[in-house]
Amino acid sequence: MKKYEHWQIAYRLKGEKKFKLISNPSYAWAADPFLVEYQGHVFLFAELYLYRSERNGVIGYCEYREGEFGEWTVTMDKHWHLSYPNVFVYENKLYMCPESYQREEIGIYELESFPDKWRKVQTWNSNQACVDTTFIIYNGVPYMFTFELGEKKCSGRLLAYQLRDKCLSEPVLITEDISLARPGGNFIMEDGKLFRVGQDCSATYGAGLTFCEVERIWPAYKESVVRRLYPKDIEIGFADKRYKRKYTGLHTYNRLNGLEVIDLKYETYSREEKQAQKRVRKVFLNKYE
Repeated sequence: MKKYEHWQIAYRLKGEKKFKLISNPSYAWAADPFLVEYQGHVFLFAELYLYRSERNGVIGYCEYREGEFGEWTVTMDKHWHLSYPNVFVYENKLYMCPESYQREEIGIYELESFPDKWRKVQTWNSNQACVDTTFIIYNGVPYMFTFELGEKKCSGRLLAYQLRDKCLSEPVLITEDISLARPGGNFIMEDGKLFRVGQDCSATYGAGLTFCEVERIWPAYKESVVRRLYPKDIEIGFADKRYKRKYTGLHTYNRLNGLEVIDLKYETYSREEKQAQKRVRKVFLNKYE
């Protein structure tokens, strides 16, 4: 029987050595974790991949309380695949930039009310398939980094834009190196140094993470690799022996106020996913009949 790649999110507090797993919902697996503090609450947003149905990814969230994460709730569901829910607060409002390459645009959504009322307020890069868009404000100037997909699997190029008056500058090519080009989380500021997180897809998609120290952003970007992180470097505290499995990849890292989150890839048998894929193929084969 064929094995399928699934993902699960884990977290730890500053000073802890081992990560704790967050249970996936019964209807999906979770990946691309992003943390945000909004109105006094800490939330974790993530892609929820609906592998048991004919659907793809939706965006879900859960709240962090008293050292644990609660139940998952779907917050955004569209007619196209969603992932990498980059959430941020600006002027006391919550915004999200989810990856939506199937729609060929980069869209910014403003939360109008929990749990699922979002309004699109900005659209960039129309007719361009970009993924994993990440923002940084550096020396008071906002920048947007995004990965434009290539023709081959895992290929593409990392582009940077300067944002002024809600308009984008001409793009600057950062790198096409598949071991670090695709973003893997928000930029990190630590001890006065800025770091960019990239995915290492040189061996396979989502094999690990690459951390680069950013020396200069604009107009001539410069960075250097300082660390690579793989599943073998991650220690998991298994409270439930059912989750004690071999992990084969990770591709997102984020932190907030001493709380760290990552996602871990593993292979598993899934009868429901096999049946769902058969239904999908049948739908597409008969689409125009």
